[in-house]
Amino acid sequence: MWVRIQEVSFPAAKADEAITHVRDTAVLRFDGDGFRGFRLLVDRPEGRALEVSYWESEEAVFAAEARDVGDAADLPEGTILRTNYYELAVDSA
Repeated sequence: MWVRIQEVSFPAAKADEAITHVRDTAVLRFDGDGFRGFRLLVDRPEGRALEVSYWESEEAVFAAEARDVGDAADLPEGTILRTNYYELAVDSA
């Protein structure tokens, strides 16, 4: 499994708006071949978040990138700080 982590920033006062946007807009755009899940981790006081998406394979995550599946770039007043890709080596509950 592969993970795409995108760190984003937004005005702290707009944290609820950012969460709603990601939940109602961005997540729906990920659905497709190889998509396995999504998490949003939010630091409200700092106006930062991590969008974490899970993919069946390295090919799937990069195919989604090529399709422009959507991310924080379309978040009102949001800025993408960085995007990284990782192989999920250990998954424990």
